[in-house]
Amino acid sequence: MPRKRGKRWTASGYDRGVKRKVHLGTFDTRREAAEREAEHALSTRPVGRQTIESFAGRWVRDYPRPRLSSNTSNAERIKPLMRDLGGARMTELSRPRTRARAMKHRWALPAARAMYADAMNDGLVDVNPFANLRLPGSDGRKRIVALTEAELQGLADQALKAWPDDGWAWSYRAMVLFAGYVGLRPGELFALPRANVAGDLCLIERALESKSGTIGATKNGRARTVTVPPVARDAIADLPRNASGLLFESPRGQMWRQPSHHHRWKVVRSMAGRPALDFYELRHCAATMLLERGMTPWDVAIQLGHQDGGRLITSLYGHPSEVAARERLLAAWDESRSLPDGIGSGARRERTP
Repeated sequence: MPRKRGKRWTASGYDRGVKRKVHLGTFDTRREAAEREAEHALSTRPVGRQTIESFAGRWVRDYPRPRLSSNTSNAERIKPLMRDLGGARMTELSRPRTRARAMKHRWALPAARAMYADAMNDGLVDVNPFANLRLPGSDGRKRIVALTEAELQGLADQALKAWPDDGWAWSYRAMVLFAGYVGLRPGELFALPRANVAGDLCLIERALESKSGTIGATKNGRARTVTVPPVARDAIADLPRNASGLLFESPRGQMWRQPSHHHRWKVVRSMAGRPALDFYELRHCAATMLLERGMTPWDVAIQLGHQDGGRLITSLYGHPSEVAARERLLAAWDESRSLPDGIGSGARRERTP
């Protein structure tokens, strides 16, 4: 909308390239300024000729993610959309039609949403029809009950019981504790050089690609420095130096791979009475323990390598106990009230009075 400045009128418009409003000029009359704005809006309007098939065909190539596995996954996930809607233009999708396809191909939705977001940045569409669909979904990891510190310790100790005569069992025990207290992704843990751990800090700059088996960047393509709690430091203190330079090695003296690691993990979790426990849940354990120690979601996001200011920590990764929360709330108003042992150091189960 034109704005008056002194005796003249200024025109402005949105520039998709820089993603902000830009100055289009100063005019003697309001009508001239309005015409310039209309002309700009018309010239930058998405042409709408690109089909879903043609854009999806170049999407992974033109908008690559840092990790090869992410690009491979996106290419596979977008196939159902191309098969059902490939001939349609990018601007032709209505919300009802989009919702129907999303309900049919739920696993393809994240890739479709990301693809349209890139198309918006390219000026091909004005809206993302796959955004904010509010589909009913499973709770997924929201229902995870994070391990307590005692349970985590007990879980790690199962490695010593499973392989009492194997020296590498101590390394596996240390890896479980390191994962549970530091909160690394499995691929980051497998590819971690020992030299990157210096006292209470650890540099995370690479990860094992689960699908390709190669070493690449972290999930978001950025290195980060995380903290190493005393329990995790103690667990790795006496581990022998590996010739590979890795902090953790498989029994064959090689980098852990997902299949070989899962074979051992099934034994450990079954002996601990948690046969369905995913190794990735140890990351949730780390997040929950930090939250219950009073860290903010933003603090925990820094540790886990998220760049959303703590949104995922609040909605997905943190599972603090209601019992612990009530104890802290009561203690906040009663100076004579002391917290029970461990109430602020790990997730605790709800208890029936």
